[in-house]
Amino acid sequence: MLRSRLLAIALPLLLPALALADAPPAGQKISKDNIAAHRDLLPASVADRVASGAYEITIGDLKPASLSTVYAKGFYEASSNNKGKFKLADGGGLVSTASGERTRLPYGLPFPDITASDPDAGTKIMWNFYATEFQNNAQEAMFVLRTLKGNSVEVEVIGKVARLNVDFSTRELPGAAKGNSYMENALYLAPADLFGTVTLTWRWQDSAKWDTTWAYSPSIRRVRRTSSANRSDPIGPTDFILDDLNGYSGKVEFMNWKLIEEKDMLVAYLPDDADSNTVTFPRVGAAAPKFGARAFNQPRYTVRWGYGDPTKGLSAWWPLNWVWVKRPVYVVEGTSKDPYYSIGKQHLVIDRETFRIHMKLGWDRAGEYWRTQVMNQSYYISPKKDVSAAAAEISFVVDEKRNRASVSSRVDEKINPTAFDIQIDPSLFSSSNFLNYGK
Repeated sequence: MLRSRLLAIALPLLLPALALADAPPAGQKISKDNIAAHRDLLPASVADRVASGAYEITIGDLKPASLSTVYAKGFYEASSNNKGKFKLADGGGLVSTASGERTRLPYGLPFPDITASDPDAGTKIMWNFYATEFQNNAQEAMFVLRTLKGNSVEVEVIGKVARLNVDFSTRELPGAAKGNSYMENALYLAPADLFGTVTLTWRWQDSAKWDTTWAYSPSIRRVRRTSSANRSDPIGPTDFILDDLNGYSGKVEFMNWKLIEEKDMLVAYLPDDADSNTVTFPRVGAAAPKFGARAFNQPRYTVRWGYGDPTKGLSAWWPLNWVWVKRPVYVVEGTSKDPYYSIGKQHLVIDRETFRIHMKLGWDRAGEYWRTQVMNQSYYISPKKDVSAAAAEISFVVDEKRNRASVSSRVDEKINPTAFDIQIDPSLFSSSNFLNYGK
C-alpha cells in the first residue's frame, strides 16, 4: 500500500521509500549463464530471450534509491490537496466527489493513496499515470521510429508532436475548446509517402466520447475527419500502435483495468552517460526561451542499439547501454471495451512511486502471447525546480510471433530534444488552423 506522509519542513506530501529485496550489485551482468537466478524479476518474454543469448542485462545504480521526490515540490503539494476530492464514476471516468461532475482535472495525483485491496485500484493507478504525463502543461517532441530487418533499418518514420494539456495543467486556457482533456498535433517528416501529413486530435473530458480527429493529406491537399476508433492500428510501416506512446495513450475509460499484483521487478533506464552504470534523477533541463519563458529542454543522451554493433551477438533492437534497476511495481491488466481492438489483454508494469509505465505485455484476442514493449523512463525538472516532467526516452516493441521489432527514440541525434512547459497558441489546435503547425 502506498501511504502519504507529511514532512514539516519540506513537502506536504511525499510518497515514501518502499523497501526492496536485495538486488544484484551495480555492474553485474545477467546473461544466459545466470538468468535462472533472476527469472522472477523479469517478464517471461524478456527472460526467455536472455536465456537464448539474444539479450544481456547490466545492473545499474539508481540515485536516489527512492523516487518518491522525483517530481517538483508543487506536484506533491497539489497531490496532497487532491486527497478525497475525486472518485470513479461508472465506466471508469473521474468526477468530483462533492458534485459528481466531470470538470477540468487539477494539477497533481487524483489518488495520492492507493490500496492494493481496492477493487478500483487498477483504474486509479491509470489516472495517476495520466496526472504525471500531463504535469508539464504543454510539450513539443520529435521522435524516430525504426523497423528492423536483421541488423538493417528497413524503414524510418520521423515525426513531430505538439500537445496542449487542459486536464492536470497549472495554466488557464481560455482559448481551448470547451470540454477538452488535451489537444495534439502530429506532423510526419519521413518516409517520403508520409511527408507533410498532419493529424489533429481532440480528447474529450466526457468519458463516453471518442476522440475527435482530423488529418491533412498532402497528396489530396484536403483536411478530412478520420475515425478515432483506431488506437490499435500500426503507426505507418512499424510494429508500434498509437496507444504505445509512453506505454499507453488511449482513454482510461475505454479499458477495464485491474491490479494484478505488487512486486519487485527489474526495469530499464538510460544511464547518466554512455559509459556509466549510474542513473541520477531528476535530470535538470536546459532553459529553452524560444519556446517560452518557462520552457526547458530534455537532456540529450547517447543510445547504442544492437543493430549498430552486430559483433555483440545481441538482438538488433536491444539497447546496449541500458541499465536495469530493481524497482517496486504494480502489474495492471487492461482489457479493451472495444471488440475491434487488436490487443485482447495487456499487462502494464508501472513504477509504484512514480506511476510511470516501463513495460507492456500483450496477448491477441485469441489469448496467444503476441507483443512485448519495453521502455525506459526518465524524470526531468526545470532549471528553477518548479516544473517537472516524465517521458520514455527510448522504447522497443517486439512482435513475438514474427520475431521482428521496431524501436523508437526521443533522444536520437537526428532529431531535436523534447521541449517541456512550452508556451503555445491554443488556436493552432483549432480544426481550421492546425495546418499552421506544419508550416
